[in-house]
Amino acid sequence: MRKHIKLIVFCISLFIVFITYMSFASQNRKKNYIALGDSVAAGRNPYGVEEYGYTDYIKDYLEQNELLAFYTKEFAHSGFTTDDVIDEIEDNDTIEVDSRTIYLKEALRESDLVTISIGANNFLHTVSLDNLEEKLKDMVGTKKQADSIIGDIKVLLELIKKYAKEQIIVVGYYNPLPRFTSHKAEIDELVKYFDYKLQLLCEDLDIDYVDIFDIFDGEKDLIPNPFDIHPSKKGYQLIAEKIIKIIE
Repeated sequence: MRKHIKLIVFCISLFIVFITYMSFASQNRKKNYIALGDSVAAGRNPYGVEEYGYTDYIKDYLEQNELLAFYTKEFAHSGFTTDDVIDEIEDNDTIEVDSRTIYLKEALRESDLVTISIGANNFLHTVSLDNLEEKLKDMVGTKKQADSIIGDIKVLLELIKKYAKEQIIVVGYYNPLPRFTSHKAEIDELVKYFDYKLQLLCEDLDIDYVDIFDIFDGEKDLIPNPFDIHPSKKGYQLIAEKIIKIIE
């Protein structure tokens, strides 16, 4: 009887060691990182230039920890909607890296990490400062529009999951108009509704979600240009820090 117990204990111990090793090996394997999405994913700054965004800070973190095999944000573009990302995947768009042609589908298949910011332009293409107040007054209708956009994002994420089998992280939304104080409550309500619906979708699809609303709430310095909706470098760095916590 004692021999059986010792054998069982030994097998359990061996299993625990194996699982621990596999977990450690997985965490320390170098990663192929693909960034998808719109201007926030591309790192557009508050003055119209694409430079250092949250994906670059994530790349730095992976590099500093000797965990980076490959990184690109060249598939992310300012102005992109869900349809644009769907099209570039279905069309199998390419980029040139070190004289090598990289196909998007192949890059997703070989990815260990995919981040995506998308959906904001779907809404912004239908709104302007001229009709914003009207949109906010019709909150029921505007939330229906949000539901429709979340449906578009669902189609996109399901497509990404056909190719990317490892970690996918979706970035939520922030209030892009912190100085529009007369309607801050309504804008916050709408953004939080988008975030809530997006989080539910990610949970349903078993995808990681990052809520960034609180980072920017009341922090006008993180969106320094009154005539632009994009974050400062500090804003992007704070987004990256939240994503890195999930990666870790």
